Amino acid sequence: MTASRRLHERVDVELPVVIFHDGAEIPASTVNLSLGGMLIKTERRVAFGANVIVRIELPALKEPAEIAAVVRWDRDGHIGVQFSSLRAKETWALNQLMKPR
Repeated sequence: MTASRRLHERVDVELPVVIFHDGAEIPASTVNLSLGGMLIKTERRVAFGANVIVRIELPALKEPAEIAAVVRWDRDGHIGVQFSSLRAKETWALNQLMKPR
């Protein structure tokens, strides 16, 4: 049996996001997300290890959430980010997305 490196279940969902990095606002969208991070489709590169803020429109929230994250990889028009921390309301809203439909 092979152990998965993922700690959190991922859900495939496309949601609009804006990545804030070095004074730039980079429009993008999610490919998938979890309680630990997200895969983002973007035309801009962001360096490995960069600290970013991701503004995401989670359906369960009235206002967009702004989440601190670290870029863990960047390739082929996608970046993977790991959340630095989540507040209770963001954790709740992400869990709402993960519920079976």
